[in-house]
Amino acid sequence: MMKAIFGMLLTLGSTTAVAGSPQQTIKVEVTSAGFVPTSIDVAPGTEVTLEVTRKTDETCAKDIQVPSKKISKTALPLEKPVLIALGKLERGEIKFGCGMNMMDSGKIHIR
Repeated sequence: MMKAIFGMLLTLGSTTAVAGSPQQTIKVEVTSAGFVPTSIDVAPGTEVTLEVTRKTDETCAKDIQVPSKKISKTALPLEKPVLIALGKLERGEIKFGCGMNMMDSGKIHIR
């Protein structure tokens, strides 16, 4: 069980408490297969930041969008992380993906 928890923390990034509100930075890679990981779980009330790193130049996924948050980042640099603050998330689901909706997108499940 500890191994599974440790593996989950590596995938999801770090979580810290700031002024009574948890914060979580989630590492997301843009690969030739799409966004990795494609499914992310966070607790309600968590301040979430995506750390997005484009790992390939072989696809059209040079942009990322988070429609429900009205966020769009264009021209993601290759091999350089870009931080995208999503704010405090409430129960539900947040989708993210490339600007053209052509690659496998990701989902953040807030539960």
